[in-house]
Amino acid sequence: MTNILFKNAKIPVGIENETETVDFIVEDGVFVEIEKSIQLFKDCEIVDLGNLLTLPGGIDPHVHFDTPGFEEREDFDSGSAFSAMGGITTVIDMPCTSIPPVTSIKNLENKLKIISGHSYTDYALWGGVSGNCFNEENWQGNMNELWESGVVGFKTYSLSGMYTFTHLLPDELEKVIEHAGKIRALIGHHAECAEIVIPLTEEIMSEGKNNPRAYSLSRPEEAEVEAIKRITKFAEKHGAAIHIVHVSSGKSAAIIRKALIESVNISGETCPHYLAFTIEDFIEKGSILKTAPVVKTKKDSQKLWESLKKGVISFIASDHAACPIEQKKTGSIWTDYSGISGTGIVIPYLYSEGYRKNKISLLKLVEITSQNAAKRFGIFPTKGAFKKGSDADFVCIDENNTAVIHGNDFPSKGKFTPFESFEFKGKIKKTFLRGNLIYSDESGLSSGKIGRFLKRGE
Repeated sequence: MTNILFKNAKIPVGIENETETVDFIVEDGVFVEIEKSIQLFKDCEIVDLGNLLTLPGGIDPHVHFDTPGFEEREDFDSGSAFSAMGGITTVIDMPCTSIPPVTSIKNLENKLKIISGHSYTDYALWGGVSGNCFNEENWQGNMNELWESGVVGFKTYSLSGMYTFTHLLPDELEKVIEHAGKIRALIGHHAECAEIVIPLTEEIMSEGKNNPRAYSLSRPEEAEVEAIKRITKFAEKHGAAIHIVHVSSGKSAAIIRKALIESVNISGETCPHYLAFTIEDFIEKGSILKTAPVVKTKKDSQKLWESLKKGVISFIASDHAACPIEQKKTGSIWTDYSGISGTGIVIPYLYSEGYRKNKISLLKLVEITSQNAAKRFGIFPTKGAFKKGSDADFVCIDENNTAVIHGNDFPSKGKFTPFESFEFKGKIKKTFLRGNLIYSDESGLSSGKIGRFLKRGE
């Protein structure tokens, strides 16, 4: 790869909404010089970015790309293509929707071998501990080996609908957190109490109810709140680090805030659909908006925006979980697949509905779409930074244009979205990974898939 001189990039300077226009040189995929003006020198390709807003490449720390095992829903090729289209340059894939799940070093090596050469973006991986593998004699050894191999953390559930990756009982979860504390590993937790949701679901289903409101009632706010309270106590007791995935309610955010004040090593993420939609939208749209946890109220959405702005919720993830439309329309809310095709929506939504509507600053936009996740998952400053020595990952946005969302345009296998026909201010023009153009709105996706595995700590 030749050296590349990129000219006229409008970048944030790290103070609220302030920007400056700079030139920068990329050599061997990393930033080597960033200045207000750089003159042409020998053997250097020139790319003029035309004063487009240029942000660090997005990091989506919660995707389900399903390779190998459930590739009829999504795979690394199609999922990462959607990420690149949305300005995401690094994804962190979950361990639970692969067969076999990433619960041992053997399964990790199997997954890495299969996905190699199939990603437009760079990728890190979560390991996991499920109820299935907890009963194995060597679960602690599996955690040790996975952590040493560079996974960013371990996904656990207090409620799971997957027979291949079952949830942990409370005493099992505490033992896993205790061991994580010993090896200084991070636990990423799906917080919904099985002991609350399962009996409610059985009761509601027995009454013959089959609609979005019934599904919502089966997964009340209380289930998330109590699960977060429980794991927070475990983390405090054992000195472990925990991360709460897809936080959906204001009360849950308040618990995280209280834990942070009490010096618990805790972080949380939320998703665009929890910021944008309510239970009323779910009732109207149906299973297209079916997720776990479910979307809540307008007040909850407002509280989540406030929590993002104040740093209580650390960053945004998509919880991308795509599937063909037939799996969303089975005839029953209970069997319709739960998940949204969302990795390509994160930056367009937050730029338009967050930054442009003055809910967050440009600085906060960078933090919640890139920097904070990179720091939490041990890949900063390789990723998440616009600085010398960092990977030259960046996304260019035309602030004077708009983007209209249509599911049929998604390269994902999930070609539907609750954001259908939404018009967002700003349009992603180009996405670069290590200085390589991987997406352009004019030419589409790159012909090559150059994404590579990124170990924690690299």
